[in-house]
Amino acid sequence: MLEKIKKRWREWRAKWTVDHTVDVVVDLTLLLIDVIASPVLIVVRLVRYVFGEWIADKLKIGARAIVHWYQRRHPVVKRLLLILFIFSIPFVLIILWSLNLVNSMYWEYNWGDK
Repeated sequence: MLEKIKKRWREWRAKWTVDHTVDVVVDLTLLLIDVIASPVLIVVRLVRYVFGEWIADKLKIGARAIVHWYQRRHPVVKRLLLILFIFSIPFVLIILWSLNLVNSMYWEYNWGDK
């Protein structure tokens, strides 16, 4: 039983980094200062940690799957996919830029200074 606790303690200490320490200190400071004025921050922080980690994990899994799928292709197919990707980047960026512009114009029109 004691060995199991020691093992878990060592695993936890190996995972604990300076980034985690800074995050905890900042969060505790914000909780002590801001939560007194706005209790909704507790919920926001919890949602950020839970869903933020979940979304980050899913994005990593998706990126790995795409890279492994690409690596298994024939060299000719790899070249064609690379050319297609390079030519599609400007179109994707233009579409994202235009959607961002439409979104900002919508919010400006409905909620801007009048």
